[in-house]
Amino acid sequence: MDLYSLGRVSWWESQCYYHALAYLGREGVILCSPDSPYVCLGLHDDLNQEIDEAFCRMHNLPIFRRETGGGVVLLHTGQVFYQVVLRKDNPMLPFRRELFFATVLQPAISVFRSLGIEAAHVPPADIKAGHRKCSGNGAGDIGDAAVYIGNMLIDFDFDTMSRVLKTPSPLFQSCFCAAMKNNMLTLSDHVENLSEEALVQGLASGFGRVFGELTPRDVDRPLREKALSLKGALTDCTWLSQPGRRRLKRRIKVAEGLFLEDADNRPVLIRDGKPCEQMVFAQHS
Repeated sequence: MDLYSLGRVSWWESQCYYHALAYLGREGVILCSPDSPYVCLGLHDDLNQEIDEAFCRMHNLPIFRRETGGGVVLLHTGQVFYQVVLRKDNPMLPFRRELFFATVLQPAISVFRSLGIEAAHVPPADIKAGHRKCSGNGAGDIGDAAVYIGNMLIDFDFDTMSRVLKTPSPLFQSCFCAAMKNNMLTLSDHVENLSEEALVQGLASGFGRVFGELTPRDVDRPLREKALSLKGALTDCTWLSQPGRRRLKRRIKVAEGLFLEDADNRPVLIRDGKPCEQMVFAQHS
């Protein structure tokens, strides 16, 4: 298995290289971080319903739609990405793609635990420490490849994330921000003087245990050219605006099993299918 440890790359490169590997029919693990912030839609998201485009334009936040699942995310420096590309005929892949998260998330879980954070896989695709989400992950088929992507948060811009998404009211926006802060974990909250390099080294070691010895590779010309061609395709207005899943009520996923929902102009936090609005309104009492 090839390892592309890229360090800081441009915002679009942080998404396009794994797409390019998949379309070129090449397997690999990519570890990288974006050098500037941007907004990334999942394959099934609806731009018009999800994103406050005026806010993004005002704050120079590019928008990208990836070809994997998962929800809308704000991506920026202070996040380390891991991206795994496997050909569909790879014998490690189960028939049900989501079952492979238990394997592909082990490197990140091991890094969290080495830092004293008792992280665990919460199916299908979350990593949590207690009730707090540590990592967002997604997967999808791209070309003839199965792709798994995720991140580790050194820090996170909760305030900007709460503005990027469309919300029905200022109260809903405020509650969404509070719900994220209460239910997401960043490494800077728990570890002092943590470097991205240390995280990358830990992830590389972990993926070596999963896939066997990894061969370091640089980005070659075919990979770079393919990635550049995909930048235009995956940021094109037509691609970004294609219809996605829409709901009658505004509902935003905070973590696995946890949603903020607009119920008759009142933001209600839904945990495991049960309303627990006091957890939200307690933030504003």
